[in-house]
This record gives sequence, structure tokens and C-alpha cells, in this order.
Amino acid sequence: MSLANAHNAHNAHNAHNAHNAHNAHAGGASDGGGTLAQALMVARDAIAPMGAVAVAEPGLARQTPLTRLRRIEPHFAIAALVSELSEGLSVQAGLDRFSITAGGGTLAGIVRPSDADFMAEAQLVAGYAELRAERMPEILAQTGTILPFFGSILPLASGWTPCLMLLAGVVQDLATAMVQRAKLGFGVARPHVLSPDIQPVIACPGHSAFPSGHAAQAFALAGMLAALSGAGGPDPASPLDRMAARIAVNRTVAGVHYPVDSAAGAVLGLAVAGWLVARATGAEVTGLTLDGGAWGADAPGGSRDFHLPAFCRAWRDATCLAPTEAFAVPEAPLLAALWQGAGQDWGQRWG
Repeated sequence: MSLANAHNAHNAHNAHNAHNAHNAHAGGASDGGGTLAQALMVARDAIAPMGAVAVAEPGLARQTPLTRLRRIEPHFAIAALVSELSEGLSVQAGLDRFSITAGGGTLAGIVRPSDADFMAEAQLVAGYAELRAERMPEILAQTGTILPFFGSILPLASGWTPCLMLLAGVVQDLATAMVQRAKLGFGVARPHVLSPDIQPVIACPGHSAFPSGHAAQAFALAGMLAALSGAGGPDPASPLDRMAARIAVNRTVAGVHYPVDSAAGAVLGLAVAGWLVARATGAEVTGLTLDGGAWGADAPGGSRDFHLPAFCRAWRDATCLAPTEAFAVPEAPLLAALWQGAGQDWGQRWG
């Protein structure tokens, strides 16, 4: 997802939160163009004392960090959690390689494909144009948000699973931060720059193509939700992974991504999901690396196309995809409390 789209989604979310907070303050009344603020001012002048006001002594009891997180606006809670989750991460972003390391271990590593690889994949992008009419509703909806597509598979809602909704925001935001660092380093031109015949059907983001931000966010969500629900991954039979792959492929259908962009985005997303789970539980984390030049080498005919079975095959056979050596990470207190709360949310999802 582009930064502009992410910011637009955040702005809409923030506006909605501000509206809700305002309505809560006003007992559900709308502002009416500023008349509510005026009425509150007049009412206060009528009932408040003219001199010193009554001041209560703060209580000794303090709320837990999780309770405070759940009381503040979601975007501020997510910002605090992303800050904690980012602790210990070191990023190296260059023209040919990208890596995320932490505590002496490698969380993610990506090697850039060659220019010839991208040129060959431009033909695949052009071929996907025949699916545009069928997938346009999805493509347009997913330019703003992808979470509802996972909410159609699992019960995700602020009223039912508030802690899980915060985790979803955290994992998406960190995935976006990491993928944007990678994009800046690699600087890969979008497909329509290589061929004027591709003609994307949506506005092309200003940042570079490789890796795909939509793929990173989608697989980060799928990996985090799979871990919470006790499933492994990636799995061709998993509805979560199938949805993540479809979201990724939709960006190729739209004409703004090469197939290998999705493979690299999936690697980053799954690495971020694994990092979040490890920091929340104190478990070891195993990273993942991708040799973009070797993507598709084990596929029939050496096809560089991206689809979930191809990604799972590469994962299973450890060809162009390879796991790193597992390493220990310290537990993050805020995330640990939120993860526990998300587990409770999940256990109570039946009603």
C-alpha cells in the first residue's frame, strides 16, 4: 500500500475517531457547526464557581499499560506499540540488497532481481490485464484498506476483538515502514515505465515497485492471524494466505507491480509477523531470505509468476527462499500484554 493511501486511510480513521470522541463528549449530539462548543461554554459559565475550583487528589491506583492502551485513540496506541516493536531492529537498504537484523540474527534478507528479470516479468504484467474487469472492485477497495478482506474470514471488529484490531494496525504499520525502506534502496521502476502498453488502471504510487507494500501488509496480517489462531503458514489451503496472495496479485492485475514484487513483499510481511509474535511471547524467531534473481527457478518452465502454490513450494523446498537460523529476542512488555488480551478476545469470539 502506498504511503499516500496509508495516510489517507489513517486520516479517515482518525477523523472517525475524533467524531466518535466528540459525540461521546457531547452525549451523542452533533456539533452543528460550532454551536455545541458555544453552548458548552455558556453552560460552564452558568454553573462553575467564579473563584477557585474544586480539585480532587489523584488516586494511588494506576491502570495497567494494557488498560491505558485500550483507552487512548487507536492511532496513538499503535504508534506507541510500533515504537516498542521497532526496538532492536537494524536496517540496511542498498541498490542490490536489503536486510533487517536484530540481536545478531537476520530477520529478513532480499537480493534484487536483475533488470532482465524485471523486463521479462513486464510481459506477465501485461498478460494479467485481461483480469482487470473482473477484479476492479477489489483493486479499488484495496487501494485504501485491506483489513476488511481478512475480517470476512475471521471475526475482526473493534467491539469484539479490540486488542486484535490494535495488533493488526501495528503489524501493518511496521510492514509498511520496512517495505518503504526497501523500496527507497532498490529504486525499481514501475512496469508502465518499462512499457507504455501496460497502462495501469489506478494511479501509480510515486515510490518504487520492489517489494510490494500490499503484499507485505497482507502477508504480515495473515502471518499474525495464523499465529494467534494456532495455524502455521504459509499454506495453500489457508484462507488467510489465499486472501493475502490474491491481494498481492491484484496489484499486478492493476499494472503497478511485477510478480516478484509480491514474493519479496510476502517475505517481508511474514518476517514482520514472526518478529511481532516473538517479541510478544518471548519466543525465538526464524527469519526469511529471498534471492529475487532465483525466483521461479524451480517453477515449471522457470516461470517467474507469483501465486500462492509457487510461493509455498519455494518455502518448502528452500530454493530461492531460505529460513535463517533462529535467534532469541527479548519480550516487549506492551506487546506481551496486548497479545495476551488478543488471546482473550479470540477465546471469547463465540459470544
